[in-house]
Amino acid sequence: MDEQEQQAQQLPLPGAAEELPQEPVEDEEESELASLVGETLSDLVASLDDEQAEALLTTLLDGGEIDTLLFAQVTPQVTPTIAVGDYRPDQAVREASLAKKEQWRPGPGEVFYRASNDMEVYLGSPERPLDVLQAMKQIRQLSESTVLTARIVLGLWNTRRNNSRVSRNGSVAVLLEEILQWQGIQKHSREAHPGSGKRYTDGYRVEQKRRVIADLALLASCNVRGTSRVRVRGKAVTLEVDGPYLRYSVVSRKIGDEDKVILGFLVSPGDWISTYERHQNYALAEIDNRIFQLNPQNDRHALRLALYLTERWREQATERTFSTPIVMSELLAASMIEIDERHLTNRFVPRIESALGGLEERGIVGKCLCLTQIDRTQARWGKEWLTSSWEILPPLQLIQEYQALGGTATNKRTPRTRKPKGQA
Repeated sequence: MDEQEQQAQQLPLPGAAEELPQEPVEDEEESELASLVGETLSDLVASLDDEQAEALLTTLLDGGEIDTLLFAQVTPQVTPTIAVGDYRPDQAVREASLAKKEQWRPGPGEVFYRASNDMEVYLGSPERPLDVLQAMKQIRQLSESTVLTARIVLGLWNTRRNNSRVSRNGSVAVLLEEILQWQGIQKHSREAHPGSGKRYTDGYRVEQKRRVIADLALLASCNVRGTSRVRVRGKAVTLEVDGPYLRYSVVSRKIGDEDKVILGFLVSPGDWISTYERHQNYALAEIDNRIFQLNPQNDRHALRLALYLTERWREQATERTFSTPIVMSELLAASMIEIDERHLTNRFVPRIESALGGLEERGIVGKCLCLTQIDRTQARWGKEWLTSSWEILPPLQLIQEYQALGGTATNKRTPRTRKPKGQA
C-alpha cells in the first residue's frame, strides 16, 4: 500500500467532521471503472500468448445479458462477522498467495505450489497451464490483499447464494465498492475550500479500485487440484478436484452505440464447491470483519496470523478443543511467516508477540498465552521460544457462534440469518 492509500485510510469517518457528499456522476464513475478493468486485464495477459490471452479474457468477460435490477438490489452491509469457505482449496489458495515465489515448483509445462494439505495450486487453465516464465509474473502479484479479496467475495457469495434477487445460476452480484467497504477503506475527501470544516468526497482512489480488480483476475487465474478424504454417513470418501478456484465475470450495460458502463461482478467458487456439497460436506468459518481491516503492509504479521487462526478455530470447533496449544514454529509455518534467524530475539520475536498482542487488543483473539517458561537472560533463548507452546483462544463471541451452529460450522450450508450487532 502506497503513501496515498495509507493517508486515505486515515481520513475522518463521515460524521467525524461536517461532510457534504458529492459523489461523481454515475456514468462517469462507471466508465472509469470500465477503463480500469480493461487496463488491469491488459496487464494480466501481457505475458501470455494470443491464444492463452483470448481464452482467459473470454472466461472473465462472459457475463452476457444480465438484468440490471440484479445489482440495483444489492444492499452493501458490513456485519461484525461473515461465514466464509474453509475448504481445502481455500486453505491452499491462502498459502499459495502468501508463499515466496521460490516455494513454487516447476512441473511439466507449468509451475505449481503444493500446500500443506497436499492440494496443488497452478495458474492458467486445466487445459493450458501457464509455463514457468508466464506464471512467475502473476505469482509475484499474489499477496495478502488477494486472500482478503477472496475471503470477502466468497463470504458474500455464501451469504447471497440463496437470495434469488441478487443471484443468477450459482453466481451472486458483488459491487466493487462494497469490497473496499469491508476492508474499512475510506473514500477520498477534500476540503470544500481552504480553512473550511466541510469536506467533499469524490469516491475511492483509482489505485484502490485497480487493486481489487487485479485480485479478482488473479484469483480467477488460480486453479486447484488434489484429493480430499471426507466422511459421508460414517464412511470415508475420496473427493478429487481440478479446476478454477473462483469464477467471476464483469457485467455491464450499454449507454450508447459504442460505450458501456460496469454494473459490477458476478462471482462464484469454481466447480470444486459442488464436489464437496454433493457429498454433504460443508466447511464454513466465521471470520471477524476487523481482520479485513488490518493493513496488509503495516499489520502484515498480524494479518497472516489471523487468517490462519480463523481456519484453526473452525477445525477446533468440531471437537471443541479451542484450548489445545500450538508450538510457535508450527504457528509461524502455518501462517506463512518466514522466521528471521539473523534477528530472531532482538527484532523478530518482539514483532510476532506485538502482532499477537495487537490481535488480542482488537478482540480478534480472545486470549493469547505462552505456556512455556523461557529464560530470556540466556544467550540463545530464541530456539526455546520457537519450540514453546502457546494457547490462543478465539473471542467468546466466536465460540458462542460455533456452539449455536451445533459445535461445528461444517454441517450448515449457509449461516443463520443474524441481525447486525455490535462488536464483542
